[in-house]
Amino acid sequence: MRRLFLLLVPLALSLGACHSPGHSDKKDSSSISAGRSRNSATLRDSSVNAGDSVTLIRLKAKFGEAPIPFSGLWVSEDYVNGVRQGKPLRESQGSETRCIVIPARTLQETIWIYGFHEGGSGIVFVKKGADYFTYSLYDGHPVDTLQVLGSDRLRIGRSNFIRVGERDSTQYDLGVLEQLLFAGRYLRSNAGDTAVFTKSGKIEGLDSLGWYEPMIDYVGDPTSVDHIRLGRDKEHLNDYAFRFAGDSLMIYSIHCLQQADGDCVSDTLGARMYILKKF
Repeated sequence: MRRLFLLLVPLALSLGACHSPGHSDKKDSSSISAGRSRNSATLRDSSVNAGDSVTLIRLKAKFGEAPIPFSGLWVSEDYVNGVRQGKPLRESQGSETRCIVIPARTLQETIWIYGFHEGGSGIVFVKKGADYFTYSLYDGHPVDTLQVLGSDRLRIGRSNFIRVGERDSTQYDLGVLEQLLFAGRYLRSNAGDTAVFTKSGKIEGLDSLGWYEPMIDYVGDPTSVDHIRLGRDKEHLNDYAFRFAGDSLMIYSIHCLQQADGDCVSDTLGARMYILKKF
């Protein structure tokens, strides 16, 4: 299973904390050190941090910090609709699929994740008047306009996005599939009792299983089934297949049809292990 997205997220989606800008500092002779003056933007804006890029420093000097009322984890509308309608995850993922964590305040760094596989260049959200925009941290230029279409629907540039929930930095997929697809209570058809899948990846009431991790990135994986990893805890997981049929989650073993260099390069659904009807 590819884990590139897991490696990208902690590095690329770290959101720097900002503070309210202040204007009490003034440039004077004390700002000259070793023949060089300190950046005037730093003096005017106390929200500037030591690790800020030159572009971000300039943007902080130009725009005031403001709260963002539509913060959270946002995913391409086409992907969300496809998943909710039962389309296989490996078929829903595409190069146009994007997700982004919108921070709670403007001028905090974030990036796009393309196809749940690769991170793009850094951007920040900026407020001008009553409107919000994205600005590139590469050149400091505006990129896209934003239009709020509803409480959980947003248009950025020419694309629509759905708010899935809050970013979970401990999850491989930031919690996209856990919140979008799995979280909830299920009735076990063969046992008559209930099982719970939480948004944080925990399982309750399903035999010895205590953790689940759905696969979201299928780039380069020659599989014909959607994958989920299950185990007693986060450190002991095995690969299984799943599919939703209406409100029922079915979990299967995976039958490998062909191997190459120790890897399965062709697979299909194996024995069905669970049928779980979602409340």
